[in-house]
Amino acid sequence: MNNGVMFGMMLTLLRNEKVTKRYLAEKFEMSERTVIRYMDELAVAGVPIYSIRGKNGGYAISSEYQFDKTFFTEAEMARLMTCIKSMDVYHDRLNNSLLDKLGYLNKRRNDEKYLLETDNLIIDAGPWSNPTLYRSKMETLQRAIDKRKSIKIMYVDRYEERTHRLFDPYYRILKEGVWYTYGWCHYRNDFRLFKLARISSLIETDETFTRRVCDVYKHLEGNFEDVETVDIEIEFSNTILGDIEEWLGLESIDDSGLKYRARATVFGGRILINKILSFGSGVKVLSPAPLREEVLVECKRILRNSGVE
Repeated sequence: MNNGVMFGMMLTLLRNEKVTKRYLAEKFEMSERTVIRYMDELAVAGVPIYSIRGKNGGYAISSEYQFDKTFFTEAEMARLMTCIKSMDVYHDRLNNSLLDKLGYLNKRRNDEKYLLETDNLIIDAGPWSNPTLYRSKMETLQRAIDKRKSIKIMYVDRYEERTHRLFDPYYRILKEGVWYTYGWCHYRNDFRLFKLARISSLIETDETFTRRVCDVYKHLEGNFEDVETVDIEIEFSNTILGDIEEWLGLESIDDSGLKYRARATVFGGRILINKILSFGSGVKVLSPAPLREEVLVECKRILRNSGVE
């Protein structure tokens, strides 16, 4: 017997005066015969369940039965529910089940005053654009992780090179607001960390994989995607101050001179060049010199492609 399912059934019974076998079977996706076995197990465990016979019959729990709901404080309960909601970017059934159970334990979940006092944190891990496509990708990835199924992906690296890969997904990782997946890449015959936004296609296969021993946390201590970091200094106009603040953070900005300046350590390579070019004429690279030269070369390339010499 699944303890999670058993607990879910008990909460369902506690929330309702009476529940039919058919309702429980549909809710927990099992046969009515299996529902009966779960009811028997709950009874053996000491839960006072009784059956109601007849056309409008079903199962119920004695109104005198009390379930201990004081394990979490109200504030702890509210924070738990917020954290679970923040991860629900793809409407996961497990998340919905957890919220359902926590909602039962929290008597004041519909109390307006209580919500004003405790519901003060929102974490949205989803994207601004293409939420439906993103959710579908997340659902497929999570299903493959749960079932330990290899996936076929088309990965586009930072140099816009596309490769087809067979990948065994071990984890979904959220870092600095960006989703990644970590696992074994058959193409490289090694562990790899892929940014979900760079996976243009993701298909679950029928191949089952066995997880290898790995230390994902050690990998997370290093640079993602093997991108080197660069210490930069830039000068920029007040017209893009808000954009620079979002990119580098307020603590990186010096506004004591005639013009704004910022110093920070960032990921280098093509990612950095594209980021600087996105600010147009509002930004000037002061250092390092190689980066300034790379930006200049790219600007000249853009002019040539536009027919300007």
